[in-house]
Amino acid sequence: MKKFILLFTLVLLFVSCGSTKQIAPSKYNPKFSYTPDQRTQISDNSLTVAVIDPVFSDGEDNNLVEPYASFVRNMADDFEETLNANGFKIKGPYKTRDEMVYGDKLNTDFAIELEVEILTEQGDFGKKSADFATQMMCKTCFKLGGTFYHKGRIILTATDPMDGEKFWKKTVDLDRVPVSTNGNLTFNGSKGKVSDEVIFSDTGIYNPVAKVLEAYYAETLSNLSRQIDPREMEQISKQIKAKRKRVGQ
Repeated sequence: MKKFILLFTLVLLFVSCGSTKQIAPSKYNPKFSYTPDQRTQISDNSLTVAVIDPVFSDGEDNNLVEPYASFVRNMADDFEETLNANGFKIKGPYKTRDEMVYGDKLNTDFAIELEVEILTEQGDFGKKSADFATQMMCKTCFKLGGTFYHKGRIILTATDPMDGEKFWKKTVDLDRVPVSTNGNLTFNGSKGKVSDEVIFSDTGIYNPVAKVLEAYYAETLSNLSRQIDPREMEQISKQIKAKRKRVGQ
């Protein structure tokens, strides 16, 4: 019995000496903001645009968690500001086209729908061994880390607010970039699948993702602004009006 107690004491001593507590970094606060370079004067003849809230897609369950949620939400606000700076009058934003009342649909030249698609390639990201002390106590415990890759696109679609018919579409690609992570939190595999919300509570994963999205942001808004040319959208508006007249709307 004395030998067992001595052995157990030595194991605890070895564990305590051989493990260093890792200090988790503070949560990074990404700057998702964009200010248009110039503004066009809005007049009575300016086109009126109905802005529909962005739809998020990740190619899987489309679960919108932070920092992706802030990325999409701020992009919606700044894109509306960009349209205004380009000389368009704004109606909305609306969650969906169906939320628009008949009068708004009738008195809007076109609607702009925005889809934010951010895809993930696995790379070597996955489960990593927990520290030695944790493994001694919990065989099913692990950390997350490694590199995965983000890529995607922003899809702009101009539609007739009356029936949703598509008249114009543009795509802004998001470059494929590596996201290098080194998780701090320890998860217990015996408790089932770890949710996205819990994974992104780990600053060792959240922070690298937030920095990649921040790098995407300003360039993407600048590209979106260049896609919306009032002269081109005037032609789209004429096509929509001609269609409405043809079908008696």
